[in-house]
Amino acid sequence: MLSVIMAGGSGQRFWPRSRQRHPKQLINLTGQGSMISVTVERMRAFSRPEEIIILTNVTQAEAIARDVDGEVPRENIIGEPVGRNTAPSIGLAAVLIERRFGDKPFMVLPADHLVSDLDIFERSVRQAEAFARDNDSLLTFGITPTRPETGYGYIRAGETLSDTDGVSLFRADSFHEKPSIEKAREFLGSGDFFWNSGMFLWRPRVILEAIQTHLPDLDSMLLELAQRLGTESIDDVLKSIYGDAPKVSIDYGVMEKADNVVVVRGDFYWNDVGSWESIREMFSKDKNGNVLVGDHIVVDGKGNTVFSPDRLVGVVGLEDVVVVDSGDAILVAKRDRVQQVRDVVEALKRDGKDHLT
Repeated sequence: MLSVIMAGGSGQRFWPRSRQRHPKQLINLTGQGSMISVTVERMRAFSRPEEIIILTNVTQAEAIARDVDGEVPRENIIGEPVGRNTAPSIGLAAVLIERRFGDKPFMVLPADHLVSDLDIFERSVRQAEAFARDNDSLLTFGITPTRPETGYGYIRAGETLSDTDGVSLFRADSFHEKPSIEKAREFLGSGDFFWNSGMFLWRPRVILEAIQTHLPDLDSMLLELAQRLGTESIDDVLKSIYGDAPKVSIDYGVMEKADNVVVVRGDFYWNDVGSWESIREMFSKDKNGNVLVGDHIVVDGKGNTVFSPDRLVGVVGLEDVVVVDSGDAILVAKRDRVQQVRDVVEALKRDGKDHLT
């Protein structure tokens, strides 16, 4: 099986630790190594090094190559000249895989998500791969929800198609955007809804035919890409035509419209590590609910998150505050406002302080 790891994000929500040239996927957030190195190691259970492809952007390609040196061949790390969201990235990967490996199933997953319960994860992937080999289906991994989460999209599952080795596959009934808390509670109680993980598995020909049907503009670009790869380098071709690709996600552009989508139930632990708030799931809390990554002192404080592995931080009389130290910058924010960290990055850009972004 092939593995395609998407690693092109800038990780603005993890400022100040995440920067344009050293984004979230290159940060050691868990103590196990960079997020992308952990992801590569996870996929080595299914793919040889030459069967792992990393899609990133030209700004980050060399840093990622150094981080995974010896684990993924340099020629398998593709730098997109411009960001065009996930549909063009996945189409690009499908063209490359079909050209090099034929119509062999490949899994697509983000570089910066956290997965544990790896034995369950492996069983889920194996069953999905077997189904994809024999069926012209677009498989997406739906995570069994554990709480009424409003920050994730949901997928409603329909009829059961397969139930083997403890892994259930369902026909996808519908996709739902991030819900209200009331609707999230309803989804959780029904038992028919799964978190949309952003992980997929399919054969190249199946996803390319879906793109042809639902995203004809992208299909035209991919056809030209396939024709020119035989005579030009991939970097030259991408510089020439990739900017013309539509900027659209695979969910919106294909999955929500296709009638051959299958949901693989994922009973493993999954965390999209979407903000500083999400790392609270990864670390133990003290008796007052503080998460302290590093050697820190909290006096009369509760529910705080302090991420400063290299420098001691003292917190006095604060509740539900996030403190992050990166050496040259410090973030202090209310936990319920951490999504607005992006606004800090945008302000730095406006002020000409790009060296801090």
